[in-house]
Amino acid sequence: MPSTMKNNLKRTQEDPVPLYFQLINQMRREILVQLKPGDPIPSERVLCQHFHICRTTVRQALEQLTVNGEIYKLHGKGTFKSFNQTNNIKELVYVVYNSAMICSPGREITIRALAETAEKRGYHLVIRGFHSASGKSGLRDFAKQNINGGLLVSVQELSNADVLSLQQTRIPCVFMNQDKGYAVRLDYETAGSLAAQWCIKRKFRRIALFLPSMTLPDIRNFQQGFTDHLTPEIKIIQTAETGYDRAAASAAAKRLLVNKKNPDAVICADDLIAAGVADVLTEKELNSRIQVCGINNSYLAAELQFSSVDLNLAERARQAAGLLADLLEGKAPPSPHIIRIKPKFIERIKK
Repeated sequence: MPSTMKNNLKRTQEDPVPLYFQLINQMRREILVQLKPGDPIPSERVLCQHFHICRTTVRQALEQLTVNGEIYKLHGKGTFKSFNQTNNIKELVYVVYNSAMICSPGREITIRALAETAEKRGYHLVIRGFHSASGKSGLRDFAKQNINGGLLVSVQELSNADVLSLQQTRIPCVFMNQDKGYAVRLDYETAGSLAAQWCIKRKFRRIALFLPSMTLPDIRNFQQGFTDHLTPEIKIIQTAETGYDRAAASAAAKRLLVNKKNPDAVICADDLIAAGVADVLTEKELNSRIQVCGINNSYLAAELQFSSVDLNLAERARQAAGLLADLLEGKAPPSPHIIRIKPKFIERIKK
């Protein structure tokens, strides 16, 4: 086994990337890069002992590397580095602030579309997360890692120093939440105006607004677009922050409904939040009296039958992955180049 391998695989709140993803990336950087085609890969037993991880995790990593064509297996002899002569593994690295969120409805839509586009263009999709701590952005250290490809940066918590660190390392990147350089952006302000137009159309008069965070730029844009397009007779009776949390949204909805004057509608800046509100309305049999609107038009909106603003996440992902591939291949237009994806409103009324 190469002496430079480091036993640093762990899954924590700060780095919640699944272990087999970590092991794949570690093996690429520390093993495959040092081996010649046909050289043997350390056995499952050796990898388990070295990284102190279970055999199931090791097998998941090895199976994925085999599917990718990076290694091959000979029955009874072992596993070896592939004879594929493409020296660099081309990666589209999807960077998220907290990869524990990759299972959320919106992320699932995005990751599926990114993976499909990456495969069509001949790239591997890799998911990595970072977490800011002690006032120092993890992205600055992240940018110093060995990247065989480019970054799809889906992070709103970026400072100017973060962006500068990426520019200085000259890693090709496409931003999915920032108007920087190459970017593919969702139009949250228009999403807010569509939700407001729906309230006007349905003649709602009392509105509650549930947001995951008022500090995130996209959410502020949504809130601004919503409030700017309301008519004077519509009153926002409550604005609440709930996080991207279905249970927290349910708790906030229960507190809201203790008042005799309930809202006509609850506008939520995410389907996960809207699902929490819908749970409470079902429990209290208020579905026909209080309407709900979310964002993302995920399976939750269809399953629970509430309205939602479709941000077209899949299209953003396809455009972003395609633009990054063009950038890596020298086919991209000059920077700055920003693509904006338009949303549409999907109405579902419970009667």
